[in-house]
Amino acid sequence: MNLKTSLLIQCAFLAIIVAASAYYFKQLPDSVPTHWNIEGKVDQYGSKLTPVLMGPGMVLFGILLTVVLPKISPKMYEIDKFESTYAYAMVLVSGLFFFISFFILKASSGSKLDFGTSFMAAMFIFFALLGNVLGKVRRNFFMGIRTPWTIASEPVWDATHRAAGRIWFVGGLIGAVISIAGMPMMASMTLLVVMAFIPVFHSYLLYKKLEK
Repeated sequence: MNLKTSLLIQCAFLAIIVAASAYYFKQLPDSVPTHWNIEGKVDQYGSKLTPVLMGPGMVLFGILLTVVLPKISPKMYEIDKFESTYAYAMVLVSGLFFFISFFILKASSGSKLDFGTSFMAAMFIFFALLGNVLGKVRRNFFMGIRTPWTIASEPVWDATHRAAGRIWFVGGLIGAVISIAGMPMMASMTLLVVMAFIPVFHSYLLYKKLEK
């Protein structure tokens, strides 16, 4: 996948969520849920403009990142080195924003959709799909597992991302299934945090091993 294709897909996400926001705007009450707590329960209400504007804004932000990050990457750390992987990953980012925005619109409209379950399932699927290509991400300052040890050492970067890719892919699939099966949002969030931080500690251990 190249950047042009990535941007076309993301623009399609934007067009769909703009249309969905316009459609739901007429149906939404003046006061709608705008925030959910760690248990997936509504704990804040606000104007119906919030979910209607937030969705397109989030997807548009993903599109802007796709365009801007390659242009501001420092020399020796260009995103061009893994353009196809970057393009695919940015589709995943905007796709995640798209689905979260859609879930918020549905929940705000009074649907019986379980926002906590939907949100966590989407997050786990995102991690699984990203993990599938994570090992192809080369050293850069914007994407991947950027710790002092991965930035300092290319072998540590590569080994960390290959290992993290396997953890995220398997953990993401398992997490999505058990979230849909009814695992409490707190437990799902804990699993997600563990998946995210294991590679950080792994990169430190790899760096120390190379030092010796």
